[in-house]
Amino acid sequence: MVSFELLLYCAGIGGIYLLAITLLFDFLERRLRLTSGIPKEMLEEEGCVWSVMNFFMELLFYVIIPSVAYSFFYLILPLSGAKAGLASALFAFILGAAPVGMRMSVRIKMPMSYMLFVLLSHIVKLGGSLAIIAHLYTL
Repeated sequence: MVSFELLLYCAGIGGIYLLAITLLFDFLERRLRLTSGIPKEMLEEEGCVWSVMNFFMELLFYVIIPSVAYSFFYLILPLSGAKAGLASALFAFILGAAPVGMRMSVRIKMPMSYMLFVLLSHIVKLGGSLAIIAHLYTL
């Protein structure tokens, strides 16, 4: 049922995409100074270990787990290819990240620009990763 070769392709290509997008969004976050309104006690100190750990967590949740799940469901999905990946990403975002982000924005006094940037980065990472996974399953 699960093709380990296809899973490795998904992890490799999805990981490259995720790394590129993560580096881009980290650069934009620093350039736009989105964390300037957040107290220093609330921010983790960024470093090499933090970046590697964060990347592997995102790789697990944005690429590995969706690849395994998609391998079980791609036969019964009504869409195929990148459309199925983008539809799945939108569904997961609406049910997962959006409610949590909105709840945090009214519960914790965080700058709205930072919250919107985080939500945007999640949908771009999730959408791209799932589109790549779904496209690889159609090849």
